[in-house]
Amino acid sequence: MNNRHIIRVLCVFAFFAGMTLTVQAQANRTGYFLKGNSYNHRMNPAFQPDRGYLAVPVLGNTSLSLNTNLGVSDFIYPQGDALVTFMHPDVSADDFLSNLRENNNLKLNLDMTLFSLGFYAWGGYNTLDVGFHTNVGANIPKDLFRLMKDMGAENYVLDKFGARGRAYADVAIGHSHKIGNELTFGARLKLLAGAAYAEVLMDRMELNMNGNRWQVHANGAATFCCMDMELVYDENGKFNGIGSNLNPGISGLGIGADFGITYDFSNLFAKGLILSASVNDINYMKWKSVSRAGVSSDDPYTFNGFSEVSMNGEGNTLDKEFEAVGEDLGDLFALKQLEGGDYGDFMGATLNVGLEYKMPFYDRLSVGALFTQRFDNVYSYSHGSLVLNFSPLNFLDLAASASVSTYGYDWGAMLNIHFPGFNVFAAADLYAGKVSKEKIPLDNLNAGVMFGVNIPFGKRR
Repeated sequence: MNNRHIIRVLCVFAFFAGMTLTVQAQANRTGYFLKGNSYNHRMNPAFQPDRGYLAVPVLGNTSLSLNTNLGVSDFIYPQGDALVTFMHPDVSADDFLSNLRENNNLKLNLDMTLFSLGFYAWGGYNTLDVGFHTNVGANIPKDLFRLMKDMGAENYVLDKFGARGRAYADVAIGHSHKIGNELTFGARLKLLAGAAYAEVLMDRMELNMNGNRWQVHANGAATFCCMDMELVYDENGKFNGIGSNLNPGISGLGIGADFGITYDFSNLFAKGLILSASVNDINYMKWKSVSRAGVSSDDPYTFNGFSEVSMNGEGNTLDKEFEAVGEDLGDLFALKQLEGGDYGDFMGATLNVGLEYKMPFYDRLSVGALFTQRFDNVYSYSHGSLVLNFSPLNFLDLAASASVSTYGYDWGAMLNIHFPGFNVFAAADLYAGKVSKEKIPLDNLNAGVMFGVNIPFGKRR
C-alpha cells in the first residue's frame, strides 16, 4: 500500500467522522486505582494522591486515544494488485454488510495539560488545572451502508447518524475532603472557553423508490461555530462546504463540574475494600455566532442513488471510488441554509464506578474493577475494566488491565515512577487486531497512550 493509498484510507474515516472536533477529557483508566498517580483526580475528584505535584508545562500530561468498532478491512478490499472500496461491484453486499454492526462508532480524543498543580491545604487536597482538549466522533447506522451498497429495497429508514465535535480549553479548581475515616468527597468546578464546534446529525431519513429515483423525507441539521466561519451554498441553496475565512478565537463560554466520592469498607465488610464513584463532565457551553444548515421532512427532495461509482468496475481506482462516494453522500444530505444565532450545548456526562480490594497478605497489591458509562445521545458508550495494581516500592507503581467496551476489547499497562522532585509516567491501552504488512490495522482499533513529567513535592501521605 503506497502513501497515497494510506492517505485515502485515513480520509474515509475522517469523512465519516465529519472532520469535526469534540472533547471528553479523561485520564487513563489503567491508572485509576494507583495512589501515586497524580492525575486520577481527573476521573474522580475525591481521590487524594500520595503528595502534591507541579506539572512540567505542556509535558505534564498528554493523552491520545482512538476507539472504533470499524476496521480498514471493512472498507478496503484487495482486487488483484490493486485496492478497491466496498462500493466496487466485485465486493458482494453480503460480505461487506456481514462485518458491520447496527451502529458503527468512531471517536478520537486528545487531552493536553497546559498547567496543573495539586497540594494539601485547608483540610484536604486541592487541584488547579488548565487544559486543551479535542476529539473526533461519529455514529453511522448499518442501514446507511446497506443503502450505499445494496439499494435492493424500495424503502429505507435511517435513524440518528452523524458526526459531532468540540474543541475548547478549560480552567478547573478542585477540592477533596475526608469526612471521618471512611468517606471522602470531592468536586471540581470548571470554566470553559470554546474554540470550535461542529455537528451534523440526521435524526431520521426515509427513502422511498419513485420511478428510478429516491424520494427523501429527512429531518436533520448541521451546526458550525468558529470565529468568522461562513457556510457556502450552491446556486440552488444547498450546503456546499465551509468558507476559508476561519480565525482562532473564543467562540463559546461555559461552565462545568465533576463530583466524586470514595468509601472505605474496612470497618464494615472487609479490610482494604474501597468503593469509588464519580459523575464527570457535567458541562454546558453557550456558542455564539453559529452558522446552521438543515433539512425538514416537510420539504422532500429526490436522490439519484449512489451512481457515481462505475458499476462495471472498469478504470476504477481507489482514488476515484472515494471521490465518487463522497460526491454521492453530498447529494444525499441536501442541507439548506437555516437561521443562525447562539446555540446552547449540554455536553453529556460520564459515570465512573470503581471497586478496589487490597490483598490482605500484601497491601501493596490490589485488584480493581472499573465501570464507565458515557451518557451522550448517539455518542454514548460503555466500558468495563479489570485492573491489577502493584506498588513494590514507595517510588514505583505498576498496573495492568483487561477491558471490554462498546468498541471491542483491549489490554492496558501503566508505569509510574515518582521520586521526591521528579515523576515520569507512561500508560498504553491497545488492541489493534490484524495488521497489514505495512502495519496498518485491519480490524477494530482500540488504542490509547498517556505520558507526562511532573515535580512532586511535600511529605508522602
